[in-house]
Amino acid sequence: MMYLRLFVLMLLLVVPVIANGTTFYCDPAKGSPQGNGTAERPWRTIEEVLSARLVQLCAKDGKSVNPDAPVKPGDTILLRSGWHGVIRIPGGFNDRPITIAAQRGHKPQVGWIEIGEGRKWLLKGLTVSPSLAPTALARPPHDLVMLGERGGEDSSKLIVEDCFIYSVLDTSAWTAKDWVEKPASGIWLGRHGKGHVARNNYVLNTRFGINLCAPECLCEGNVVANFSADGIRATRDGQTIQYNVIKNNFVSARDGDANHDDGIQVFLFNVGTGTLRDITLRGNIILAREQDGLPFPNPLQGIGCFDGPLINFTVEKNLVCVNHYHGISLYDAQGCVIRDNTCFSRWKDRARPWVMLGQKKNQAKGNTVRDNLAHSFNFKADAEVKAEDNREVTEPAFNRKLAELAAIIDVKFGKLHPATGRPRLELGLPTTSVH
Repeated sequence: MMYLRLFVLMLLLVVPVIANGTTFYCDPAKGSPQGNGTAERPWRTIEEVLSARLVQLCAKDGKSVNPDAPVKPGDTILLRSGWHGVIRIPGGFNDRPITIAAQRGHKPQVGWIEIGEGRKWLLKGLTVSPSLAPTALARPPHDLVMLGERGGEDSSKLIVEDCFIYSVLDTSAWTAKDWVEKPASGIWLGRHGKGHVARNNYVLNTRFGINLCAPECLCEGNVVANFSADGIRATRDGQTIQYNVIKNNFVSARDGDANHDDGIQVFLFNVGTGTLRDITLRGNIILAREQDGLPFPNPLQGIGCFDGPLINFTVEKNLVCVNHYHGISLYDAQGCVIRDNTCFSRWKDRARPWVMLGQKKNQAKGNTVRDNLAHSFNFKADAEVKAEDNREVTEPAFNRKLAELAAIIDVKFGKLHPATGRPRLELGLPTTSVH
């Protein structure tokens, strides 16, 4: 019995150490490639650490290709302020997360991030932009953060969180053509694996904001500000997009941009049309224009799901303020629920957004649409629809719903974004018509 008690005591002492892992440090100003990664003798940059194979990379079967590396699954690398190069990890399957994060009070900078395939990686609090590089990067990124795009289907739980991600900070001199050709896209949660996460990132001045291309991805609490194509795209089964702020869309067909822009667009990845199931769109704020005077206005569609069939979708508590008829539109929807959404336009002389059930394949059936506010409603495609208490929106009702939803998002994810110090909604919506 005494030995059993001693064994249990040893487990209690050891398990917390194993669970917490070891913390290492990188410091571009005071670190050295000859350091040992401690707080007193940090390494220099995360790019050098990865190139020197100081992070253990495990194959799918758990075997490590560099078992003597000091950084192992369960460990954390904290980055201090300064330029860290790029983060490129071809593959690594961890049984416990490896975290690469900003040290508290620091603002580390990287040019781009790519994890080709792997499991349980967390990237947190980083500033990601090629514009920060001391010299031009040899490989300009198409997507500033790309996770799970390569390899097979075994990748999972690749997470980017609390990061500031942008092409450039200042776009005041950009032409309409520049908005199409110059910006990279923000976050790409790639085709392979499942369950990748983009949480509480601030994505600024991009072509596309966030693309979800693997099943069961979670996209929550992000800000997508200033984009010239689509804000967020959902393209595989089981994805959840919730409590994001999507605002300020630029350039249209008259500017030479053929993309039909959406705040949130849903379609089957790599095909364009086909069956999608079990997607949740909840509590998102979509604003075509946050303020007067922004350049290159464009008729932004709100939530556009045009190419189904769409099965068992939940679209609830979203707030859409756009200058297009498509506020919330689901085509060939089956067994979907659209409830407690608000679609409004402050632009009196523009198209006014509706909530709509449409169809291209004559397959819409069995949907429920209730408690929504919009300028109009169209459910003709679904002869079986259960439509209850859908009412015409008013400006006071819209303002109240906006304030309520913004407060909920602030409580969940912070009033100021942690990596930028910016509020999610900055200057408010225009109170007069925009011409």
